[in-house]
Order: sequence, then C-alpha cells, then structure tokens
Amino acid sequence: MPEYNGQEIWEKLYAAEEKQQAQGETERCWTEGEDGEMEFDRRVLASAEGRDVIDIGCGTGEFTLEIAAIARRVAGIDFSKRALQKAHENSRSKKLTNTEFRLARAAQLPFPNQSFDLAISRRGPAFDTSESVREVYRVLRGGGQVIVQGIGEKDKQNWVQVFGRGQVYPAIGEFREEWRDMLTMTGFKDISVEEFEANEYFATINDVLMRLEDSPIVPNFDRELDKDHVQEIVKQFTTPKGIMTNSQRVLVRATK
Repeated sequence: MPEYNGQEIWEKLYAAEEKQQAQGETERCWTEGEDGEMEFDRRVLASAEGRDVIDIGCGTGEFTLEIAAIARRVAGIDFSKRALQKAHENSRSKKLTNTEFRLARAAQLPFPNQSFDLAISRRGPAFDTSESVREVYRVLRGGGQVIVQGIGEKDKQNWVQVFGRGQVYPAIGEFREEWRDMLTMTGFKDISVEEFEANEYFATINDVLMRLEDSPIVPNFDRELDKDHVQEIVKQFTTPKGIMTNSQRVLVRATK
C-alpha cells in the first residue's frame, strides 16, 4: 500500500502506542540473531557523521535525534501530525539546534535539489513509489547515499498464517527486483540488497497484544474480535524462551 493510502492506519497505530506509554506499559521482547534492525542503525550512524541527513518517515523522531548528535544537520519528515508532535517534544527535550521536523510526504519532499548527503528510511515510504524514489534522488547530492530498511515477506509468517491476513504494507522482499530496476532507472548505482532473519520472543500474551496494536502486522487488529487468533498463537508458539515469531528485514543501499 503506498504511503498516501496509509495515513489513517498510522495515526491509529501511533495513538495505540501513546496509550500504552500513558498506562506505563512496556513491551517485553527480545531477538535471537541479527534481524537487520541493529545493522541498519550501525550503518546509518557510521555514514551520518558531519553530513546533512534526511529521515523519510521519521515517526516520533527518536532515531532522527540519535543521528543529529553526530550529523551536521538532520531533517525528519512524516505524514502523521500525531507522530511529529511527539518528535517536536523529543527534540525540545534534547535541546538540539541542527534538527527540523516537517509534515510532508515522500513523493513531494519540501527541500531543494541536492540538499542532503544521506537519505534514510526505516520501514518508511522512501521506496513506496517511483515518485518517492525520484524525490530521494533529487534531494541527494552527487555521491550521496540512500539506506532503507524494509520488511521481508517472511516476517511474522507464523502469526500471519494464524490470522489469515497480515502486513498492511507490501514487503520489500516480495518486490526486490522491481525495486532494484526502479533504482537503476532513476539513476542510482552500487545497489545492494541484503536480507536478515532472526527469531523474536515475547514474554507474555500482553506483550504480543501490545505489538499487534501498535504495529502494522495484522490489518484492523482488534483485541476482542481477534482473541481466538491470539490464543491460538499462544497455544502453538509458546516456547521455554517465550512466545515465538520470526523477524525478517531487507536492507537496501544505493549511491547517486
């Protein structure tokens, strides 16, 4: 689903996350193996020092502000007013002066040509459409890089099979060749696509419910209507380490 069709979904997910935080709930989960999340962070932080960076789909801005601590300048964009309000609050608490957050869409970035050295997107809309890919290319300077982390098509596969539906957005792994072709046609070079897989464990059924409520894993998830599905997940996938699912991420890197 392209970004422009998903605003209502994300506002609902951010609202669920805010409610969890207000109630003092903390999701207890852990990953066994490298699922690409930490590798994405390492690569971005290694590439961002002293550079101008744009975070496309920045959400509430926690990682954007991590980048800002070492970058020359960081701009975060998102289409969620709720997420950006939290991002501004987070930014004020950090007292950083090299960061800005703007309400915008990936297909129409509000910046001049060649404004950035690095573009990043963690499960964001940078590669949603050919328009968004062209916008990334436009705002990058020559030699600039884009690093994107997307969901693999096997992610949460055992849960999705129980629900009979899953993943609001198309998995990047399903369209890896189409994305590679789109990047090449736009003008990107040195394109690399890597996949990471790991197991993820949740301490209790409530931790599973929290993840299902604040993530786009299962469309239109409802605690009451889907309680039988959740019970089936607990029944089938409880292990000595916790309630198990799989995590798959795809990292894409390219140079202008």
